Amino acid sequence: MKLSLRKTPSHLHLAYRYGAASDSLVGRHFTLIQDAQVLTLSIDMTANFQTRNKAAASYLEAVNFVYNHHKLGSLQCADNLLRSRLIKAWEQVAQPQLRMCLDLGQRGRYLYAVQPHSLFTGGIQLDVEDELDEDVRVSRPPPPQEPDNPRTHP
Repeated sequence: MKLSLRKTPSHLHLAYRYGAASDSLVGRHFTLIQDAQVLTLSIDMTANFQTRNKAAASYLEAVNFVYNHHKLGSLQCADNLLRSRLIKAWEQVAQPQLRMCLDLGQRGRYLYAVQPHSLFTGGIQLDVEDELDEDVRVSRPPPPQEPDNPRTHP
């Protein structure tokens, strides 16, 4: 079963292990996919790369995430609508397991086992327990090879 939780952009806060953080990232198209007891929250983060200004904070932090995705400690989203819909889906499953998939388009998709926490101030925090898959990047064709020129060989 696939359920759309939110389509419009929402602000994300990423916290990395070792103290670093990102506050300028945006997620959109929050989708929940249920497969028996496993719930997968998919977040489209490609909007952070769709800017003309390559010095923008959201672009730089998105590029940083690509290189440091294995250091992700938690993700926070202060959206109460997302929180309430996620809690509602969570309560309908016996012994649910939550995964989070961060989709960066051509730059990869990253899948994590997460533990949700409802924040006192509203919103939700997903603590990363384990990285499940390596990034799945769109395959690119290999660079063209120059053919051997028989005239250059002795």
